[in-house]
Amino acid sequence: MPNKILILKPTIKPMCFMKNLLRRYGYEVVEMVITENMEELVLETNTNLILLNSFFEETETLNACRILKNHPSTKDIPVIVELHSNVEERKLKFIELGVNGYIQHPFHENEIILIIKNQMKMIELEKSLMASNNALEESLSMIENQKMELDRNLTMAAKIQEALIPKSLGNIPNCSFLWNFQPSGKVGGDIFDAFMLDDDHMGMYMIDVMGHGIASSMLAVALSECLILDMERGSPLKRKINEHPYYEIISPVEVIHYLNKRFPFAKYKHYFTIFYMVLNVKTGVLKYVRAAHPAPILIRNNGEIEELDGYGTPIGFEFAEEYEEKTVCLETGETIIIYTDGLLEITDYNGTIMEYEGLIKHIKDEVQLQNHHYTLNLKKLSRNQAKLKDDLSIFEMKWIKFV
Repeated sequence: MPNKILILKPTIKPMCFMKNLLRRYGYEVVEMVITENMEELVLETNTNLILLNSFFEETETLNACRILKNHPSTKDIPVIVELHSNVEERKLKFIELGVNGYIQHPFHENEIILIIKNQMKMIELEKSLMASNNALEESLSMIENQKMELDRNLTMAAKIQEALIPKSLGNIPNCSFLWNFQPSGKVGGDIFDAFMLDDDHMGMYMIDVMGHGIASSMLAVALSECLILDMERGSPLKRKINEHPYYEIISPVEVIHYLNKRFPFAKYKHYFTIFYMVLNVKTGVLKYVRAAHPAPILIRNNGEIEELDGYGTPIGFEFAEEYEEKTVCLETGETIIIYTDGLLEITDYNGTIMEYEGLIKHIKDEVQLQNHHYTLNLKKLSRNQAKLKDDLSIFEMKWIKFV
């Protein structure tokens, strides 16, 4: 508890009764006569409280008070002024100068000590508040620095994830594509790609990791790195064999079983859905597995719409052992639309949530218009959303047999 008190008075005389009284109550007391450069001397005492004796030399004590309260280094030091009982006008002058209190004669020593104790408590509370404010400012500054660092990391993660989303799909024969990817935040849990497995077969996957944010994005990136074609690194999509052509394409259901063992929920605390297909680009024969992913939509040449259904639970759970691999044959000119469930949560131009029924209606309308791409307007609509509730991916593929 601070307990250093400075008594300021205009003259050495009289003997200071107050000094002896305060020392009896355990306070450290320094006595000083008002002089020029007084504020510098006050600072040297490192006092917590100033008692200003105003029994004599009214002009001098008022001026001293004015100097103390105007000087930037002393203005916050509490000042209590001692006054005679018959100086009401002078009391008001000191109050106008900003003193923190006054002691008016005659007084009892218990009254003086009570005033001093209360003032000391206020000093301690102010110091405690100042310390708390400083600690809060430091914490806020630390939080702001951490936020800036997080934003930098998010930006970097977003760039990494964006680099994994295909900008072009190279030379995939007999296929044309349209796609769109939008994370709900800076980064998301969606990832997809299409690639040639050999001269005749195309592979394509779309993954939706539970949730969104850095953790989901990191798992999506890990999955992208896992689903590589490099057989030397143990690709889950192709493997070496001893007979010509010295490799074989792994079936979609085997790929799903591999992922289910490789990415258990118990280890990563995330699960994901996936649609994976292998298309013979020359014959139109398509094999696929749907592990709890929204069923892709197949648009036939006659305008009929079919679901690429098939049983499968999310990837990562031990009980998820049975997956259904299905085969469908495409006719030239037919289209498949693959998407994540974020598409079903956007609102149309009327403010209505899309949902599955709205998506089917939209596609049927587009089919009637005989547009080349059925999801182009969905892409435009999604780009106009104020804020997405979930990551959104759309992948449209049309198969047209040329070779």
